[in-house]
Formats: sequence, structure tokens, C-alpha cells
Amino acid sequence: MILIKLEPEERKELKKHVDYLERHGDENNRTLSKSMIAYRMHISAPTLVKALKTDTELKPETYDRIKEWLAK
Repeated sequence: MILIKLEPEERKELKKHVDYLERHGDENNRTLSKSMIAYRMHISAPTLVKALKTDTELKPETYDRIKEWLAK
């Protein structure tokens, strides 16, 4: 199985977006938990927490979902 690591810049950007949504909320001014953010990204909450940590390897489809969500 091929696993892909997030680049440090990608991880930093992901952490920045997740922290913003946790503190300030979405377009409806609702603060979101990590599990709700993961639900919006179509990944599991433990996978999101793992992705925020350093040197984590992800499946290619999970990596693609994170990249798509960051592009929005």
C-alpha cells in the first residue's frame, strides 16, 4: 500500500484552517469541533487528528480529500 506524507507547508495550512474554524466558526458563526470539520472533509476525526501531527502517512484518497478541501 502506498502512503503519502503531508508536506510541512500543507500541514501548517491545514492546522491554520482547522484552528480558525474551531475558534471563529463557519459562515453561520457556529464554532466547529474537529469531528465536524472532518465530516465536512469526508474523512474520519482520528484521521484528521493524525494528519495534524508531524510525520504522518496517509492513504492517497485521504490525501486527495485534504488537498481538495484546502483548495476551497
